[in-house]
Amino acid sequence: MAVGKSIIRVDACEKVTGGAQYTADLEPKGALVAKVVRSTIANGVVKGFDLEAALAVPGVVKIVTCFDVPDYQFPTAGHPWSVETAHQDIADRKLLNTRVRVYGDDIAAVVAEDEIAAARAARLVMVEYEEYPPLLTPEEALAEGAAQLHDEKPGNLIAHSGFKLGELSYEEAAEEEGLIVIDKKYGTQSVQHCHIETPVSFAYMEKGRIVVTTSTQIPHIVRRVISQALGVPMGMIRVIKPYIGGGFGNKQDVLYEPLNAYLCTLVGGRCVKMEISREETLACTRVRHAMDLHVKAAARKDGTLVARKLTAYSNQGGYASHAHAIVANTSNEFKQIYHDEKALEADAYTVYTNIATGGAMRGYGIPQAAFAAECMADDLALQLGMDPLEFRRKNCMQDGYEDPHTHVKFNSYGLRECMEKGREFIGWDEKRREYANQTGPVRKGIGMAIFCYKTGVYPISLETASCRMVLNQDGSMQLMMGATEIGQGADTVFAQ
Repeated sequence: MAVGKSIIRVDACEKVTGGAQYTADLEPKGALVAKVVRSTIANGVVKGFDLEAALAVPGVVKIVTCFDVPDYQFPTAGHPWSVETAHQDIADRKLLNTRVRVYGDDIAAVVAEDEIAAARAARLVMVEYEEYPPLLTPEEALAEGAAQLHDEKPGNLIAHSGFKLGELSYEEAAEEEGLIVIDKKYGTQSVQHCHIETPVSFAYMEKGRIVVTTSTQIPHIVRRVISQALGVPMGMIRVIKPYIGGGFGNKQDVLYEPLNAYLCTLVGGRCVKMEISREETLACTRVRHAMDLHVKAAARKDGTLVARKLTAYSNQGGYASHAHAIVANTSNEFKQIYHDEKALEADAYTVYTNIATGGAMRGYGIPQAAFAAECMADDLALQLGMDPLEFRRKNCMQDGYEDPHTHVKFNSYGLRECMEKGREFIGWDEKRREYANQTGPVRKGIGMAIFCYKTGVYPISLETASCRMVLNQDGSMQLMMGATEIGQGADTVFAQ
């Protein structure tokens, strides 16, 4: 039996010897090369193109603009598709966009015989714009008179959600005499995943069917989204996912596979390769959402947390991608990690702006929440003159905590034990005493933070998993499943 034993990963030898084949390794000889023509403005409308010089570049096969693509809007988030409209992801993308919403937006594409011809022609495409002032923050995008980025979302507000726990409001609870109160604004920035393998795919047609080989975390969702983007039946699309050279959430989004699939249909089904550069990846794929987090908190002088209030604005960027799910998760984490005796309020907003589009990234809203909650804990502890570790021990999530909204109970718990182990291992008490009375411009410090991360999305959504096992004549077994190996060891575990 292999279950319960530590075995060598089934992909280990191939990866460490260089034998593993990634998407670019599988590219057929003679493939055409596609390059995206990108906007040089962040906010505006494409009025027209001059393609004469670009079309004259030797080796150019096809140039397609935002005025030529099918008029289908589609979502890109790596979520299963819901039959209920209210639970579906926002369909706000087109293969190429006439309405420019980010600097470097996809407005045209060049297909050529080689990389040099494609890049040269892309640079020679001339574009006429109607330009508007860029909206870089939620505050700017929500301001009266700001340019509307998507007609479907008036005022650039994608969504707002909130909750209130306790019979009192935060303001009412904070009126208790003798409380220590803080009112702080914290902020987190955009972050890019920086996986070694940038987004890459190649697409061709085989007996009338579109075949796309791509570096993605979500091959089944890529197939569905290509179907939606092209208006082609899903059964006419095949998606192949080889080994993936990193994703961390960026490739949990459908990036350039639909455009690449479409381009191959325009050149008689010939293979078209599209590889996104590092610069394009940073600016034109997905990033972690920047957030503005306004926190109010009140505690008694003995350190008891009485009430908190969070107002969070998530900077979505130009397109919805995973959208409000991220900041909703942020407010959920803020709720769970600490216990409030009287009141907790949270309001979360997701806003379209003209920066790079926010999507899934490791943590999925938890890092932003943890930053705000832990800054709050340190600021309160400082005001109270209390050891920040003791403040956390006193107010953190308790063993057996049950979420008041989902009623999911935390059955595994090691938070306090973890803090005690860390305290002992790092010499917390000794260093706190040693560093207590420092002066001068260079000083030493010691700090700590806590967070929690739930797994699964039940009961918000129903998650299902299945596989097919075939018994071979020699007694061995074939296993077919939909889980995607992205470094976490799934292929090995399921083989066990």
